[in-house]
Amino acid sequence: MSVSRKKRTPASRVRQAVLAEPLTPEAQAAKTLAAGQYRQAIELYKTLLKQERRSEWVDGLAASYAGRAGELAAKGMLSEALVVWRNRTSLCDRPLAEGPYVEWLLRAGEHAAALRLLVTSADLSPSAIAELETRLAAVVLTAPAEALAQLAADSPLSRHRALALAAIAACARGDQLALEEQLRAIPFRSPYRDLRYLLKSLLLLTEEPTQAAELSARVAAGGPFESLAAVVRAALLTGSRWLAALPALDDQGRQLLLDLKGCPQSRRSLLLNVATMATLDSAPSPGRVLELLLHRQGGVPASAAILCRRLLPFADRRVPDYESTFGPLAEEERECLAALTAELHGELPLSKAHWLRAAGLLSAPEKAPLQAALILRHLVELFADDGRGKGMSAQCRDWLERSLALDPADVGTQLKLIQSHRQAGDLRAARTAVDQALAHFATDPAVLLEAVETALAGNAFKKAVALAKRVLALDPINSRVRALIAQAHLSHARKQIRARRPEAAGKELDLAEQWLTAASEKSVVKLLRGLSATDAQASGLLHEAVAEFGGNLLAAFHVLLEGARLGAQLTPTLRRAGIKLSAATTAREVLAVVHAINALCEVGPRTLAAVLDELRAPLRGAARHDFSESERISICEALLRRNERSLLQAYADAGRKRWPERPIFVYFHVFARHGSAAYLLISLDEGMALEEALDKAREEGDQRTALRIRELLSPPPAKFDDEDADDFDDFGDLDEFGEAFAKVEKTLFTNPRAALEMLFEMAGEEATINMARAVFPASEFSKMERAAGGNRKKLARLLIESVAEEIRPVAGSVQPDPQPQPQPQPPLAPPSPVAPKAKPPVHDDRQRDLFDD
Repeated sequence: MSVSRKKRTPASRVRQAVLAEPLTPEAQAAKTLAAGQYRQAIELYKTLLKQERRSEWVDGLAASYAGRAGELAAKGMLSEALVVWRNRTSLCDRPLAEGPYVEWLLRAGEHAAALRLLVTSADLSPSAIAELETRLAAVVLTAPAEALAQLAADSPLSRHRALALAAIAACARGDQLALEEQLRAIPFRSPYRDLRYLLKSLLLLTEEPTQAAELSARVAAGGPFESLAAVVRAALLTGSRWLAALPALDDQGRQLLLDLKGCPQSRRSLLLNVATMATLDSAPSPGRVLELLLHRQGGVPASAAILCRRLLPFADRRVPDYESTFGPLAEEERECLAALTAELHGELPLSKAHWLRAAGLLSAPEKAPLQAALILRHLVELFADDGRGKGMSAQCRDWLERSLALDPADVGTQLKLIQSHRQAGDLRAARTAVDQALAHFATDPAVLLEAVETALAGNAFKKAVALAKRVLALDPINSRVRALIAQAHLSHARKQIRARRPEAAGKELDLAEQWLTAASEKSVVKLLRGLSATDAQASGLLHEAVAEFGGNLLAAFHVLLEGARLGAQLTPTLRRAGIKLSAATTAREVLAVVHAINALCEVGPRTLAAVLDELRAPLRGAARHDFSESERISICEALLRRNERSLLQAYADAGRKRWPERPIFVYFHVFARHGSAAYLLISLDEGMALEEALDKAREEGDQRTALRIRELLSPPPAKFDDEDADDFDDFGDLDEFGEAFAKVEKTLFTNPRAALEMLFEMAGEEATINMARAVFPASEFSKMERAAGGNRKKLARLLIESVAEEIRPVAGSVQPDPQPQPQPQPPLAPPSPVAPKAKPPVHDDRQRDLFDD
């Protein structure tokens, strides 16, 4: 298919013909000048001027010369720029002194040529001459006598020069009266007028910096005395900011600024190098700073040794240079240096070994015991949490105790030690730590508060109240202490109710009510009064408390919780309170219960588990409700913290179905199914889902979820004993995964029950039952289910016992370890005596897969 050509009109043909015509020489020269091609423009305009001297062509040539001279000056070629500018004057009849010519002369050091302009520029206007004299004022002050002979006798530069020099001399002597006298004699319109403000500012720098700043602000930037003005402005900067302005000054300006700052000559080159480094876009490397400071004994202060020592961990290869400059390091200093270096490289076990050696060397009284205490506290900060929320290890508590033995006056460490013992459940050690802390800080509110918490944890309610009142005497508005006093009375009341002492319990409840402010807390008091007796009045109080809690599920939770605390039978207690759990449960009620669970602090896991067992059905049924994403995550987090995995699975699965793209619900789902032993038990599909969730969490910047998923996919890190720490350098690369399972395998054949108990503790009862279900024949498994009577924990124990009995004959065929073995540990809990002894199961090849991983 042919394309028809558009017909050309006569007008279009004319236009194209015009465009195709070559440019005229004048147009070509103008185009070249506009494009910034100054050398070519100069030649084109010079060719035109040979034909005819037109004014517009002269202007074009002058502009071309000016552009070319500017290019050369920008490249630092001042001599060439000055030659081009002079050609502009001779060929284009332009004044020599206009534009940047004077500035270029001064930058090139051609002061005599600059002064000659005052004589040769007679055609300038009076204002232009006055401006030229001002720009040359600084040159006149330093010019030699033969150059000054060119100046007219009546010129202001000549007449006021002696006054300006006398003022400079007075400033140099620090003679303020003489300076004032000379400055008053210099007229306001003198070319030296800016010098008046600068000289006065120099004398006021130290005594009146504000006034000096006001005077220097009157000097216009870029004036004849700009170099001196830059020094004054830099000297007015506070702190070390003046160092940043030092490299921008010329040599004379730098020396003057260093004089004003009182810097000794021996340190000036070092200071200039430091100032230059400070102007870099990025911070200098520690090695570069060390290189600058070392080998400068004459110009480096004694404090520089401390700075260099602090930089050595970042550049440990410079240790020989440091020692050749400042002397050898002590052994403890070498250990600290090695520890910091290892810590910077992420080698924490190696760092720990060096820190412990340093602490041992520094612990002697003649050394630095306080520094050793600081090292031990630093170790606690590094290793206090293993990342799995299990609190402080026994090793860290030992470091805290050693630190306090060296420095008992550190209240923060005292508090950490008390808290760590209490969190570990060692109340005897916690009470000892409290006594030690009170011996040093008898009136410290924080220590007294920890004493209250420890007394409450040990059910010493009267002592807790007495200690809390001591805190209130020091801090009357401490709301936490008031709440602790109330909780102490409530706990004591529960103790009296369990002991069937209703009168004593009533007194404690009366005392608790005096300290309670929230309506929900007062409803708990009413609930306890109702549960403390069975008469009509008590039943009425019980029903009032249930109504005050406002929700069927929330009321049931509080009734069951207090019933469990009092040791009552839960189902009859719930029936007596008139609560029917068959009623529909709303999302708001579930959130209220979760909020109440999160508010619990002193309730043990068994007590809460007993309560949730009664509420499990309605809570599981409520998982289908339409919660928001944040609400469902908060519910799952609460259940995760309390290890309620069956309920967690219901809410996590519903959340994963509603928000399949959210990594957090994948984590909740897998953890609910397998617990912390998921890395052993997850299926291939679950592993792939976790990997995808991990990648997505990283993409979204959800580092917390990413860390939790990584921990779920990985075995727990191997732990080293204290005595192994010093010999850590002797270890090669350890396959922690293989080592851990080698230990389990060895334990399996020397003490099968202990190995199975270990797996049970890691995986939990549900995972243990699921593993055994795949191994035991169905008939045998059903028999043990009937023997357990529906108790899942008892079933798990029976399965462990049965597997242990099955493995025991195999153990005899294994060659004994030549090393002495520890005595077998007893099981965590013996099997129930009422359960019939299970028959050893028939050998099944599937059993070999139970421990293959």
